[in-house]
Amino acid sequence: MKKKGIIVVLAVVALLFSTHAVMADYDAVQSKAIMQQVLKSFKGLNAKATERDYYSAAEKFMDLAKLFKTLETLTPPKGDKAEWDRISEGIITSAFKGIGACGAKDEAGVKQAIGEITKLSGEGHKLFMPQN
Repeated sequence: MKKKGIIVVLAVVALLFSTHAVMADYDAVQSKAIMQQVLKSFKGLNAKATERDYYSAAEKFMDLAKLFKTLETLTPPKGDKAEWDRISEGIITSAFKGIGACGAKDEAGVKQAIGEITKLSGEGHKLFMPQN
């Protein structure tokens, strides 16, 4: 009987630790800070693209790629991790396309990359942002 009690207690303790470990994968403070940086970089990107400052726009695209690479390391608070990764990878790929378009001074390509990032960001917000 004591053996069963010990096993039950150990199982409960293991469950508590595993639940805490899973929840620790998502850091709301870190995620919010990254998303604030994303918004700032995206606003800067739009301004530089409008000015046709391709060098600075390329830097902003790279900032976005780096920020979304960091987000890939987090587990979403809700939704599917595979979708989280798909969206992050898509934004990174679109940012690299934007950098290439900046190198070619291809205004349409820059706008297309910005549009792709905007679309993917919208998908992410629908899937992963808490609904109030």
